[in-house]
Amino acid sequence: MSELFAENLSWHYHLIPFITAFLGLIIGIFLVQTFGPLAKTIFPPICLIIGGYGGLIILGEISKQKNEH
Repeated sequence: MSELFAENLSWHYHLIPFITAFLGLIIGIFLVQTFGPLAKTIFPPICLIIGGYGGLIILGEISKQKNEH
């Protein structure tokens, strides 16, 4: 049986990618307030994806640190 991603962490750690994705979305919306409709359509979702991926990286690093101790 394969090991699941960050299975050694409790449930509240798994909220990190959602929180970072939401923060990325807010930052993306804030950054394109003065730009046109194309930037407002493309940039915030990209920031959402990058924020979520960053949260997964953070979650993975926390999981590695917990496994080492």
